[in-house]
Amino acid sequence: MKLRHAIFFTAIVGLLVLLEACGSKPTPQDSCNFVQNSDQQRVSWGSETPVVLYIDSSVPSQYFASIQAAAVTWNKSVGREVLKIGGWTSSGPQSAPSGKNTIFFQKDWDGPSTEQARTTIYWSGSRISEAHVKINRRDFDFFSGSQPIVGKLDMESLILHEFGHVLGLKHSTETQSVMVPTLSGATAANPKVAMRRGLSDFDIKSISCEY
Repeated sequence: MKLRHAIFFTAIVGLLVLLEACGSKPTPQDSCNFVQNSDQQRVSWGSETPVVLYIDSSVPSQYFASIQAAAVTWNKSVGREVLKIGGWTSSGPQSAPSGKNTIFFQKDWDGPSTEQARTTIYWSGSRISEAHVKINRRDFDFFSGSQPIVGKLDMESLILHEFGHVLGLKHSTETQSVMVPTLSGATAANPKVAMRRGLSDFDIKSISCEY
């Protein structure tokens, strides 16, 4: 497996249900780095939190702690529980709303080989109703814990980014943000370059617009 320093991190896919409303349109909002609907309103879960995410059986159990840690990081930044890991499920890859928010590994990846993961969110109006996180197991290997492994990606850093998408955030050009669209793999010269486990001031300011 070839792994370059900077690799495309993720893609966020939004499936929008268009609802025609009577009367005037709402006043456009500042995006605060959130996905916005056609009326330029921020798309989020609003008060419908915590968002409960289930881990599909395709995800090796060794990554549970990394996934849990990523959720805790977002919860601490908001000051309350906005993400909750609901345990294990055996639902398999989701390509349409299923009623359950799921994280899963996909060995038969259906996207570019440079795409490390993909989060799909479903929303109506400005409210997200469901989210799925799909991780590219075909083209990438991962590590967990405190010791980076050369040539692999940090699962906690990857999931931290994906959880930002789950909450409604889009990619950022701020270099310190966890929402930048690239993540480096661990290298022999700088193994900890792969670890981006803390939110920046930009991320905290962004998420506070909705939560």
